[in-house]
Amino acid sequence: MKKVKNVWLRCSAWLLNSILLLLGFSSCDGDDNGNVGEQLLMYGMPYATYSLKGKVVDAQKQPIPDIEVKIKIGNGGVYYSPIAPLKTNSSGEFVFKENLTAEGKFRLVARDADGAANGSFKSDSIDITMDKPSGGDGWFRGTTSKEDIVITLQKDEAK
Repeated sequence: MKKVKNVWLRCSAWLLNSILLLLGFSSCDGDDNGNVGEQLLMYGMPYATYSLKGKVVDAQKQPIPDIEVKIKIGNGGVYYSPIAPLKTNSSGEFVFKENLTAEGKFRLVARDADGAANGSFKSDSIDITMDKPSGGDGWFRGTTSKEDIVITLQKDEAK
């Protein structure tokens, strides 16, 4: 009796595995219209090119050079920073352009990283919501940009 039960379990396991194997192959074979080999399979994540261009100024609207601008990506209310910080040039301008899988929400954090070399300023941040990317095809969703971003920093009198 024990031997018959063991043979029965082996046969049913083999039969079930064979059915699942055939179903697995057949589910990946062809498109919704029954055309075999016509389906295009792609692996990856949708991405877009995001461009940010702006300026860091003081309260008198004068550009501030050598300010560190950290770009944080928003995802469901949480911001993370996988991108190396930028530095403003001698005109206080910064430029960012990158292919990202982000959803178009950014927080720009400006901080005075050079100490008192150009005056001391308090850190500040602004939130940016980008327009939906356009002009893409396939995984590439397109491009979107935001220019004329202005971050105004206040003097830090404590330093």
